[in-house]
Amino acid sequence: MTSSTNTALWDQLRHGDEKALYALYQLYYDELLQYGGRLCANTHDSKDAINLVFAGLWTNRQQLPSVTHPKAYLFTCFKNRMLRTLQKQQHKLVPITAATESFIIPTASVEEMHIELQEQEQLKQRAAQVLSQLTPRQQELIRLRFIEEMSYEKIALHLDISVRTVYNSIHESIKTLKKIFGQ
Repeated sequence: MTSSTNTALWDQLRHGDEKALYALYQLYYDELLQYGGRLCANTHDSKDAINLVFAGLWTNRQQLPSVTHPKAYLFTCFKNRMLRTLQKQQHKLVPITAATESFIIPTASVEEMHIELQEQEQLKQRAAQVLSQLTPRQQELIRLRFIEEMSYEKIALHLDISVRTVYNSIHESIKTLKKIFGQ
């Protein structure tokens, strides 16, 4: 979806369109869940936070600001919700002291979040461009090892090749990637 479509959905949500709320929910649920996985290891907390964010949006729809980048706004709301959840959990486990404050992630502004999302998108595009220069076999090995996080042994079983071949092929793939990056 385009940014203007997302902005239109946001405006419809602000004016009480429940379908727009569900459209935004469906549009960003997976990305928010992945982002939540990077903030904490508990998928249940991430799912709860997503639902609470969207419930809060609906409850406060008349007070929502007009935004040009709803995705950045949603991610910021979600991150803040996750941080509050993590802080509550920390309070239950250990009181926050000067020693534990360094573990609390500071919140970013909507603009910072938008810039971070743009940088992530550029990095994804660069990675795809670089990986496209590998052979299909090398791409598959890199995907299995580093994206799906399979062990060398599981990759060997999966592809019906020796573990040594997996090691050597991944090593050659990494060497090729380093050459492309100029290292």
